[in-house]
Amino acid sequence: MAKKLDVLVGTSSPALATARMLNIKAAATYLATTVWFMRSLIWERTIPFAKFGNRYVFDRADLDAFAVAQKVSAR
Repeated sequence: MAKKLDVLVGTSSPALATARMLNIKAAATYLATTVWFMRSLIWERTIPFAKFGNRYVFDRADLDAFAVAQKVSAR
């Protein structure tokens, strides 16, 4: 069961490339930002997340949508 959970949250490098749900560290890496910034997004309820016990996980599609929403168009 623990191995399956590791694959779900992207705690191992190969899983990071294919996992749908990413833990906070993997999500920060995916968005090229810090864990602290991800935590601030959680606290501000700026980004969708799921909580399993005391773990926060993020859907890769939500991270993609968040990144697109943050784009600033050229003048």
